[in-house]
Amino acid sequence: MLTFKWNGSQGTGQAERAECVRTGILWTLATCALTLLAWRPAFAGEPERAYNRFELMPFVGYLAGGEFEDPADGTERDLDAGSTWGLFFDVADEHWRHYELFYMNLDSEVEGATPLDMKVEYLQIGGTVSHPDARYVIPYFGMSVGAARFKPSAAGYDDETKFAFSVGGGLRFPIAEHIGIRLDARAFVTMLDSHGDLFCVSDAEGASCRIRAKSDTFLQYAASLGVTIGF
Repeated sequence: MLTFKWNGSQGTGQAERAECVRTGILWTLATCALTLLAWRPAFAGEPERAYNRFELMPFVGYLAGGEFEDPADGTERDLDAGSTWGLFFDVADEHWRHYELFYMNLDSEVEGATPLDMKVEYLQIGGTVSHPDARYVIPYFGMSVGAARFKPSAAGYDDETKFAFSVGGGLRFPIAEHIGIRLDARAFVTMLDSHGDLFCVSDAEGASCRIRAKSDTFLQYAASLGVTIGF
């Protein structure tokens, strides 16, 4: 798994890195959407393209974004950006249209006076559509729905599982008949209760909560790179 390190002010560096990831993803989505809008339909007489019915893609990447707040004083508590890993599984309906299931994992930390170690996991199902005539560099656009799970490492706190969806795009680079490279960029939106407390525990002194949702939506941005294996 890839790891990322940087020097200087950690808070400033994370904010700049998150902004770069967010900008890159928006540019990637815009480019893919414009390219797909400009495709020309294939002629009816053209032979059907050969393609892999199934594809697996293990990947590594970078996930940024995500804001909570402190329930005690309302100060912002960001989720640290970091390296991520996961797996895509695709089923092709046609060479340009795929159904997709994927899993993504991030081990991170919620900033604050008392940091909270947390694992974030996404399990999503959806699909992608790509440029029908592209062969060597294939842009695509995709959407998915599913769940996001937040798992604090502190004892006594339960996991939180919420509805989430993603919008993304990227590029496929076929190398051989069953091998390729895929660059994926996407934004995740998780639905939370506005200003609802999270990760609460009751003890002899009463109930206490570690963090609170800052808004109805929890936004994260991901970029990943992997090798596709077709069969």
